[in-house]
Amino acid sequence: MREILFVAFSLFTIGAASGVLLARNPVYSAFSLILSFFGLSGLYLLWGSTFMAMIQILIYTGAIVVLFVFVVMLLNLQVNRENPSNLLTLGISAGAVWFFSLILLRVLTRAIPNKIPEIPTDQLKIGRA
Repeated sequence: MREILFVAFSLFTIGAASGVLLARNPVYSAFSLILSFFGLSGLYLLWGSTFMAMIQILIYTGAIVVLFVFVVMLLNLQVNRENPSNLLTLGISAGAVWFFSLILLRVLTRAIPNKIPEIPTDQLKIGRA
């Protein structure tokens, strides 16, 4: 059950973080940032760190994002519609990064030896090592 919740919170957090990057409106980006902080707080709760989860919600969501939204509203930013982003290029580049990260993960896990070396715990063995 914990694994299913971990995957759910992870996918929610990744989706909200991608909403921060892909939102054209800065206010929507800030709201996606709030959602990603809540997802990260859920991950902290699954790891058993309730203090970090509450600090994540109180400090980041309650203060920093609210400050960000106020600054964005005060600046009155105008959205530039002249240069639309190409979603196909973004999707291909994200897929390439994902593919190469899987290859790197496979190479790095093969490089790690299966046998863990013995760590000396005796004081005499530590002094001689």
